[in-house]
Amino acid sequence: MQMGRFLIDTHVHGQRIAVDFQDRDERPDYATLSKLMWTAEDADQADDDAEVVTYRNTDRLLYDMDRYGVDMCVLQPGFGFSDRLHEKMVEEHPDKFVAMAHPYEENRAAVRGDREWDIDRACEELDERLSKDAFVGIGEMLPFDPTITQRAERVPWEERHEQLRKIYDVAAKHEVPLRWHPGSVNGGYERDPGTLLPDRRDIKYAIDMHLEYPEVPIIIDHGGVQSNWRENVEEACNVAATYDNVYIEIGNYWADLIKRPMNDPNIGPDQLIWGTDWGASWIAANNPANRSTGEYDYPPLRWTQIKSRGLQAHQCDAWGTSLRQVDKYVRDQDLPADELNLILGGNVCRLLDIEPPHSRMFPKYIDE
Repeated sequence: MQMGRFLIDTHVHGQRIAVDFQDRDERPDYATLSKLMWTAEDADQADDDAEVVTYRNTDRLLYDMDRYGVDMCVLQPGFGFSDRLHEKMVEEHPDKFVAMAHPYEENRAAVRGDREWDIDRACEELDERLSKDAFVGIGEMLPFDPTITQRAERVPWEERHEQLRKIYDVAAKHEVPLRWHPGSVNGGYERDPGTLLPDRRDIKYAIDMHLEYPEVPIIIDHGGVQSNWRENVEEACNVAATYDNVYIEIGNYWADLIKRPMNDPNIGPDQLIWGTDWGASWIAANNPANRSTGEYDYPPLRWTQIKSRGLQAHQCDAWGTSLRQVDKYVRDQDLPADELNLILGGNVCRLLDIEPPHSRMFPKYIDE
């Protein structure tokens, strides 16, 4: 039996980066990969001798969707990923995929040194992308100058605030959500933008932006579970409890952690969505010594990069791990199926204007 009536993973990376390390002097580790990903070229446009390319991972994605009963995916950009390839995936499988927009052309030009990164050009690119049916929001991560990672340069809030206003203007124009990404991946990436951007270091800046743009919905990537997860998860819940159009991804939560937003009467199932980071370069690591706590104060498993193991070469089974944690929570709490259906798909259908296979699939009540 499938977990729900209509499953949508809101956080899927449907492309992969291929690096020819054999012809390079760099070590095949996460630190090197984080630098090279920005230089990737689309595989179907690259020369035969291109050393870093990005390609569509459609076959593996569709296979896992079939195995785990996932009906649709929201495709996310990543370092070096291409909106152009995502658009092709949506065109070929409109009943399976929609995509988030990111200014990848402006990012690649800046990384190549063709020109300095410019927020106005980045927003023009977002505006053009969101004029197409394939794209339904802005993210993953709010756009930023990727060359700050090369310079290890922290961006002051005053400068970043002005950039975010322009990004929010585009989201408001197209009436789409944007994705707020607190923290950074645990493990190997060096000079991760999560340490350089104020909006990545502190989710409370989302409140400042929401006061200016209350009509723009926010999706909190990973539910704040990356990096300083105790603080980030708590702050994510505080923001979501304050504003009805702030949504928390719980696909990387372990079963006990799901209790935090579900037990909050100002959040509950109406503001939770299921997004797993399928296709990302990290794995679920087991913490058997900490299973005895029985609460969400320490994870029994954690999504992370383990530097000592080297680069992850396999396709991590994100859905197998995530759905087991959701199922564990559901069984422990006797969660009604109607509430679970909202989390696994109904909320996203409403948020992204996705039409499910049938009407009246998700809870809705007639106002008296």
